[in-house]
Amino acid sequence: MHGDVFQPAAWPAVGDMTLTSTELQETSTVLVNDPYRSLQSLPGVSASSNDDLLAQFSVMGAPYEQVGVYVDDVRVPNLLHTLPGFSDQPSLSLFTGNDVDELHLMPVAYPMRYAEDNGAALAVTTRTGAEGAPHFHVVVGLADSEFLGEGGFSRAHHGTWLFNVRKSYVGYLEHFFDSVTFSDIGLYDADIKVTYDLTPSSTFSLFATGGQTHLTDPSLNASSNPTFIKTGANDLAIGRFGWRWQISKRMLLDTRVGYVRSGYTQDNPTGVLLMSNLDREASTGSILSWNWREGGILEAGYSIRWPQIDTSGNLIEGPGMAPFPVSDIPFRYHAQNAFLQASQQFWRNRLRVQGGWRWAQQGSVRIEPFTGQASASLQIRRNTEVEAGWGKYDQFLSTGGSLTCADIDSQFVCFRPLPYASSQYIVAIDHRLGARTRLRLEAFDRQNSSRDDIYTISGAPLARSLPIGRDYSRGLQVVLQRRSENRLSGWIGYTLVYAQSIQYANSVPQIPVPITVGLPYGPTLVDQRNSVNLVASYRISPTVRFSAKNLYGPGYPVELNPTLRLSPYERLDLRAEKSWLFNHWKLTLYAELLNATNHYNPVFLGTDFLNTTGAVLPATEQGVPITPTAGLGFDF
Repeated sequence: MHGDVFQPAAWPAVGDMTLTSTELQETSTVLVNDPYRSLQSLPGVSASSNDDLLAQFSVMGAPYEQVGVYVDDVRVPNLLHTLPGFSDQPSLSLFTGNDVDELHLMPVAYPMRYAEDNGAALAVTTRTGAEGAPHFHVVVGLADSEFLGEGGFSRAHHGTWLFNVRKSYVGYLEHFFDSVTFSDIGLYDADIKVTYDLTPSSTFSLFATGGQTHLTDPSLNASSNPTFIKTGANDLAIGRFGWRWQISKRMLLDTRVGYVRSGYTQDNPTGVLLMSNLDREASTGSILSWNWREGGILEAGYSIRWPQIDTSGNLIEGPGMAPFPVSDIPFRYHAQNAFLQASQQFWRNRLRVQGGWRWAQQGSVRIEPFTGQASASLQIRRNTEVEAGWGKYDQFLSTGGSLTCADIDSQFVCFRPLPYASSQYIVAIDHRLGARTRLRLEAFDRQNSSRDDIYTISGAPLARSLPIGRDYSRGLQVVLQRRSENRLSGWIGYTLVYAQSIQYANSVPQIPVPITVGLPYGPTLVDQRNSVNLVASYRISPTVRFSAKNLYGPGYPVELNPTLRLSPYERLDLRAEKSWLFNHWKLTLYAELLNATNHYNPVFLGTDFLNTTGAVLPATEQGVPITPTAGLGFDF
């Protein structure tokens, strides 16, 4: 029996896209083995601001800040090696392609299991070590080195282990490309995953990963401006303990305990702390899955999180000024949610209906939203399906509903943001051209709105649920995809997106002037109209494979002035692999040419004023130029 090569192992969603472990290896680069770079090659997905050095991405008009990331069902607020405030700093995800078994991206109308954010959802499934004798994989490249080991605990197949460590040099290359003063002197991470079958129906797992990014500016010394940043460091850590209990042949309970930590520091040339931020979040939850009848699955889940955010530092106004200690009020709150979703097949599996509900609560926010999702897939012909989906989502801010106050017309007014609401729709036609090829056409629409509660400084309410603004992202997407391990594999996708936003001018009777400034509809920073993503891979022989990746997108609007746009982005990457098999080990040579056409892909730096005309133009620099890379892999 053969499963559907396009059907994910996880809960299926209308319009979802998956990257298998093989595709992760083929679509990431030899220069940077990063699953997030693989995501950027999917149709409708691109690097934020088309910046090659960033791991952040946008999804069909949804910015990265609205994408919920789940690592083995643990929601992870931050999964990036990066430092806030450093425009020259490249970013890298905490994982490598060897750590991940599958990436499951759900752009629109996704299931309630992943509905804590209102843009899109990304489910990361970490890889479990292979059973049997220990196996080791070593890769040495120009931008990073990686060591991976995996194996089983015993011949009885009771458990597995996997260990991976990586050292990246991508910061040095960025320093070489752009001649910036910052140099990356430390970017490394490691992870471990252990599974053990206590009984045939009970499995325990432990996953832990962490890493650090460290930057320094060697051009600064003790006599430099004390407001400048000399060094910065970012630490990331994720831990997860899980228990899977197969209660019966039709019922499974999956329980987890997680801990996520993210912190960064910034020091000036004399070693004075300028800024320190520490985010910690403990969480626990369970999901009960019940195959209550043939073709029917019912899932129920509950989770609770305890975020803690601490910020401190020193304010230095200029040279010769003494540092003034500052600190924000620490955030301590809890957030909880529960969901129920069901999927059922009818009419000899030609019709699949899904739906679910979710309840959420966070901190002192007075609204506890109920949201929902529904979708259906109907096979109208042997190889053709029609799909439709709807979803309503509410995303809380990370501050737990804390108040922000401002002086408006000599009166202090405080704002408490309410959940950021989104209604999403999708319709699609999926036609199969054989068992391994599909053609898909879909239309999607997101409609988002933001609201605030308004109070006086004394806490008296001035307005409830005051509309602040709206935005939308809608468009069309066409994808032709083929999956094969031995011959041609890949996809080509065209995506049309319109992303616009509007801000309202609001007034309340107690204040004579508007408390917010109104703006007409205009493009958002992820309004990328026409984009094309092409990935092709061909295995010529069992030991030789060639692949190509060509990405195109019009210029993104620039920050501070969305009416200005960067010039178009285009990048062609070529890659070849050749393996040699020996008695007990394998050698693989990787060769790659990034940006083979040496296209000027702009990275936004700021805006320039032309003195003669007064026009404002975006100031840019070249992203990754034409770059040959190579690497060696050893398996033994």
